[in-house]
Amino acid sequence: MNIRVAILVLIIIIFASVSGILSYSVYNGIPLKEAYSNGNISVIQETVAGTVPHEVMITNNRNNAIKVQKGDVLASSVSQDLVIAEDRKIPPNSNETIKAYCLDPSQKAVINTRLLPVNNTNNAINQVISNSNPSDPQSAMKAQLQIWIITTGGNLNPYFGEPVAVVQTQNITWTQFQQSIASAKSDVMSLFNVTEDQIKNLNQKQSNVGQQSMLNNTINWIKESLGIG
Repeated sequence: MNIRVAILVLIIIIFASVSGILSYSVYNGIPLKEAYSNGNISVIQETVAGTVPHEVMITNNRNNAIKVQKGDVLASSVSQDLVIAEDRKIPPNSNETIKAYCLDPSQKAVINTRLLPVNNTNNAINQVISNSNPSDPQSAMKAQLQIWIITTGGNLNPYFGEPVAVVQTQNITWTQFQQSIASAKSDVMSLFNVTEDQIKNLNQKQSNVGQQSMLNNTINWIKESLGIG
């Protein structure tokens, strides 16, 4: 087969694949961050400080469905940052209450605050979320503490910010809370096979260097085959 014909077939296959992926994405909902940047989406903190898990109200005033996924991060300058704890598709012109965990224990939640979808969290926190059941209070509390252990590098301060509100709201003793924190740290170390000093390494974004390198190599191969610069 002529090399140029082969390249043309390859380009057609790539184009069809990309088009299919885009069509599938639109059918199943536009990602929350993308939909929010295009307007007509609001994300509001629904629960008071100390709630586990928290709940947010996402209102979709668009003509397309939006896709909310575990690991989506919601940021705020006045309330706490949250991470979505469940997958949900929100139909056009409707709203849904979504469960979310707190990311930054130093900041208390402020009810009715507007939140900004910004990105997706790291692999470790995504795994903790996937292992949890946000509808079960015990499972949710366990996941929340593990997330705080990860985001603080194992140095969670229970006497400041949202943890204080958790103790007050959940009506638990400080002794019980300290024991739960110690258990959460042990669980994190066991789950990810790390030492206490290595916990801080878990709070890192997934690298896409390998995927980007593969894409660049493919593009360069096509250019060379076509004799493009």
